[in-house]
Amino acid sequence: MRFELLELLQLRSDRIKRFVEFKSGSKIDCSKVWHEYEPKPKEIHVLSVDGSFYSKQYLGYFFGVFGGYAEDYNPETLEQGESFVGDFYVSVIKKAENFKIILTLLMFLSEIKSAYNLAKQRNPSLIMLDGTLTSKFIIPFPQTSWFSKQDYDFLPKVIEEFYPEVKDNCLNYSSIYSLSDEILEKLSDFEDKRDLLEIILIQLVYYEYFITLYNLFMLESNPVIIGIAKTSTGTDLFNLSVPDIKILLDNCDKLGYSNSIYQNLQILKCQFGHLPELDPTLNNKLYEIHINSFYAKYKDVRAINLIEYYHKERTVNPEDLLDYISGTIADGNPYPFILKRMDKEVRITKEDFGLIENKLDFIFNQTGREFLG
Repeated sequence: MRFELLELLQLRSDRIKRFVEFKSGSKIDCSKVWHEYEPKPKEIHVLSVDGSFYSKQYLGYFFGVFGGYAEDYNPETLEQGESFVGDFYVSVIKKAENFKIILTLLMFLSEIKSAYNLAKQRNPSLIMLDGTLTSKFIIPFPQTSWFSKQDYDFLPKVIEEFYPEVKDNCLNYSSIYSLSDEILEKLSDFEDKRDLLEIILIQLVYYEYFITLYNLFMLESNPVIIGIAKTSTGTDLFNLSVPDIKILLDNCDKLGYSNSIYQNLQILKCQFGHLPELDPTLNNKLYEIHINSFYAKYKDVRAINLIEYYHKERTVNPEDLLDYISGTIADGNPYPFILKRMDKEVRITKEDFGLIENKLDFIFNQTGREFLG
C-alpha cells in the first residue's frame, strides 16, 4: 500500500465516521415495534446444518470443493445423528464471480440434502439453518451465457428430457443426483463439448435444489424451520435509509423481539429458471411457502439477529422460538452454539484445499500468476 493512502486517511477519517455512524439527532422510539421478553431456555429435538466451499482458478478451468453437514440431538433420548453431502467440481465457466454462484448453489444443495436425509431418519422438531431462509430461494439461475457464447436451441429439450428422472430419483439418492455417474453416463454424447455438458449438469442441479428444498419444507414430521442471520438490509419496520437491524440494535436496551415481517417470495424471486414450463405444479407450490421474520435480542442486548421461520400451520409464537434458540446458547456467546459447531465441522480452509491440491497434483498446475514476477 502506498503511504499517500495513509496520509489521506488522516484527512478522511471524520468524513468516513459520519457515513458509518448513524446519528438521528435523538433516540428513536421503538416501543411500537419492540416487545420486551427474556427467553426461558428450553431443550428441543433440533437439527442444525451449515455448508462451506473453497475454489481456485487455474489456466483454462476452475476447481472447487463444497460440502454441507447436518447434525441433530434429541434431549429426550440423548441420541445424536449426523449427515454429510459434498463433492468436487471442475468448471470451464468464463468468470470467477459466476463460478462462485455455482459453488454457492452446490453448497446450498449439499446443506439442504444433508438436512433432508437426516430429518427423514430422525424427525426433529426444529431445523436450524445458518443465514436466512429467503436467501435459499433467491440463488440465481445458471445462464447458458456463463459457459458459452453459443445459443444452444436444443438445450431446453435436453433439460426437459432429464428433469423427470432427476425429480423421481434425487430424494432417494444420498448425494447430488444431477452429478451422479448415472446422469453422466447418459450424457456421454456431450463429453467432447465440455461447456454444453456443464450447462446441462448445473441447470439440472438448480432444479434438483428446489425439488429438495421444497420437500425439506414439506416433511411429514412438520418441523419448524428457522434461519438465523447476523446481518440484514431490511427497512420494513421504520422505512428509513438505515437498516431496521441497526436501529433496533442501537435503540432497544432490553431483550426481546420485533413485530413480524412477512417475506413475499413473489417479490424476492420473480421466476425459478424455466420451472414454470418444466413443472408448473412445483413452481406454484414454491410460491405458496410463507416465510415470516423478526429481529431478536435473546442473550445479550449488544447483539441482535434476524430470524426467519416457516411452519406449515403458520402459527408460531416468536417467544417459543426464542426459548428454543436460547436453549442452544453456550459459553456466553450470543449465537447458537450448535451453529458455531456446524461451521467448524464443515469449514473448508486454505490448508484443507492445499492438501487436496497435493493429493491431485494440482500444486504443479499453472494459475496464470506465475509470470507476474
